[in-house]
Amino acid sequence: MDGTSEMKIIVRAFATIREVLGTDRAEISFDEGDSVRTLLKTLAKKFGSAFQKQVLVDEDTLSPNVKVLVNGVDIEYLNGMETKLKDGDEVAIIPPVAGGRL
Repeated sequence: MDGTSEMKIIVRAFATIREVLGTDRAEISFDEGDSVRTLLKTLAKKFGSAFQKQVLVDEDTLSPNVKVLVNGVDIEYLNGMETKLKDGDEVAIIPPVAGGRL
Protein backbone atom coordinates (compact mmCIF):
# COMPACT_ATOMS: atom_id res chain seq x y z
CA MET A 1 0.00 0.00 0.00
CA ASP A 2 1.35 3.40 -0.89
CA GLY A 3 -0.55 5.55 1.59
CA THR A 4 -3.78 5.75 -0.39
CA SER A 5 -7.05 4.74 1.22
CA GLU A 6 -7.73 1.05 1.61
CA MET A 7 -10.91 -0.37 0.16
CA LYS A 8 -12.76 -3.64 0.48
CA ILE A 9 -14.06 -5.42 -2.60
CA ILE A 10 -16.54 -8.28 -2.48
CA VAL A 11 -15.61 -11.07 -4.89
CA ARG A 12 -18.39 -13.42 -5.96
CA ALA A 13 -17.14 -16.69 -7.44
CA PHE A 14 -19.18 -19.13 -9.48
CA ALA A 15 -18.81 -22.77 -10.60
CA THR A 16 -15.18 -23.93 -10.86
CA ILE A 17 -13.85 -20.57 -9.61
CA ARG A 18 -15.85 -21.07 -6.41
CA GLU A 19 -14.10 -24.42 -5.97
CA VAL A 20 -10.66 -22.80 -6.32
CA LEU A 21 -11.48 -20.03 -3.83
CA GLY A 22 -13.17 -22.45 -1.46
CA THR A 23 -16.11 -20.06 -1.11
CA ASP A 24 -18.65 -18.26 -3.24
CA ARG A 25 -17.95 -14.90 -1.57
CA ALA A 26 -14.68 -13.35 -0.43
CA GLU A 27 -13.78 -9.90 0.82
CA ILE A 28 -10.47 -8.55 -0.49
CA SER A 29 -8.69 -5.40 0.75
CA PHE A 30 -6.39 -3.28 -1.39
CA ASP A 31 -5.72 0.30 -2.48
CA GLU A 32 -8.57 2.64 -3.45
CA GLY A 33 -8.68 3.17 -7.21
CA ASP A 34 -6.90 -0.05 -8.17
CA SER A 35 -8.19 -1.82 -11.26
CA VAL A 36 -9.83 -5.13 -12.08
CA ARG A 37 -6.41 -6.18 -13.42
CA THR A 38 -4.86 -5.53 -9.98
CA LEU A 39 -7.65 -7.47 -8.27
CA LEU A 40 -7.20 -10.49 -10.55
CA LYS A 41 -3.41 -10.43 -10.05
CA THR A 42 -3.98 -10.26 -6.28
CA LEU A 43 -6.32 -13.25 -6.44
CA ALA A 44 -3.85 -15.18 -8.63
CA LYS A 45 -1.11 -14.61 -6.04
CA LYS A 46 -3.40 -15.61 -3.19
CA PHE A 47 -4.99 -18.68 -4.81
CA GLY A 48 -2.15 -19.77 -7.09
CA SER A 49 -2.00 -21.43 -10.46
CA ALA A 50 -5.42 -23.09 -10.20
CA PHE A 51 -7.05 -19.64 -10.21
CA GLN A 52 -4.70 -18.20 -12.82
CA LYS A 53 -5.23 -21.11 -15.24
CA GLN A 54 -9.00 -20.68 -15.15
CA VAL A 55 -9.20 -16.89 -15.27
CA LEU A 56 -6.12 -15.50 -17.01
CA VAL A 57 -4.41 -16.34 -20.31
CA ASP A 58 -1.28 -14.73 -18.90
CA GLU A 59 -0.58 -12.33 -16.06
CA ASP A 60 -2.31 -9.43 -17.84
CA THR A 61 -4.95 -11.01 -20.10
CA LEU A 62 -8.38 -12.26 -19.10
CA SER A 63 -9.37 -15.63 -20.53
CA PRO A 64 -11.85 -15.03 -23.37
CA ASN A 65 -14.27 -17.55 -21.82
CA VAL A 66 -14.48 -15.81 -18.43
CA LYS A 67 -16.85 -12.95 -17.66
CA VAL A 68 -16.05 -10.38 -15.00
CA LEU A 69 -18.84 -8.12 -13.79
CA VAL A 70 -18.45 -5.05 -11.58
CA ASN A 71 -21.70 -4.30 -9.77
CA GLY A 72 -23.54 -6.37 -12.37
CA VAL A 73 -21.98 -4.74 -15.46
CA ASP A 74 -19.62 -6.70 -17.74
CA ILE A 75 -16.20 -5.02 -17.73
CA GLU A 76 -16.30 -5.15 -21.55
CA TYR A 77 -18.84 -2.32 -21.31
CA LEU A 78 -16.76 -0.40 -18.78
CA ASN A 79 -13.01 0.03 -19.17
CA GLY A 80 -12.03 -3.64 -19.47
CA MET A 81 -9.24 -4.81 -17.18
CA GLU A 82 -8.46 -1.16 -16.41
CA THR A 83 -11.88 -0.60 -14.81
CA LYS A 84 -11.24 1.21 -11.54
CA LEU A 85 -12.73 -0.22 -8.38
CA LYS A 86 -14.05 1.59 -5.34
CA ASP A 87 -14.85 0.60 -1.78
CA GLY A 88 -17.81 -1.77 -1.58
CA ASP A 89 -17.81 -2.80 -5.24
CA GLU A 90 -18.94 -6.33 -5.98
CA VAL A 91 -16.92 -8.20 -8.60
CA ALA A 92 -18.37 -11.42 -10.01
CA ILE A 93 -16.06 -13.87 -11.77
CA ILE A 94 -18.00 -16.26 -13.98
CA PRO A 95 -16.29 -19.11 -15.86
CA PRO A 96 -17.90 -20.85 -18.82
CA VAL A 97 -20.70 -23.10 -17.66
CA ALA A 98 -21.96 -26.13 -19.56
CA GLY A 99 -24.54 -28.66 -18.71
CA GLY A 100 -27.86 -30.15 -19.55
CA ARG A 101 -28.82 -32.89 -21.92
CA LEU A 102 -29.43 -33.10 -25.62
